[in-house]
Amino acid sequence: MNYFGTNLDYAGHYFFETDDDILRSSKISFKDIPFNPEYLTETGGKYGLYRGEIRWHSIEDYTICAIEGSCKDNRPDSHSVFWVKEKISFDELKQLILSTPICAKIINQMPFEVKW
Repeated sequence: MNYFGTNLDYAGHYFFETDDDILRSSKISFKDIPFNPEYLTETGGKYGLYRGEIRWHSIEDYTICAIEGSCKDNRPDSHSVFWVKEKISFDELKQLILSTPICAKIINQMPFEVKW
């Protein structure tokens, strides 16, 4: 699974690969994927989502969970985006996120409730 957001220690959004209990820096860049993780929590209206709200996306061969907010970054427009390059249900992606230790840690450190 891939992740775009903050790690557990400091603010700033980066691309990571998740592996059990480890976040690895990823070589993925914005040009490598058919979506921009910076904009997946926008609603198209004047205001975006509230902290903890989620937008699910299916874009090409990707299944994506975009959460408004971050475990370490309180700035407006902070977000946490998880994705896999396969077509799975949103419930399957949620279960994958929660069953991957490092992803569960990210979710559990968020200072707000994630509204699955």
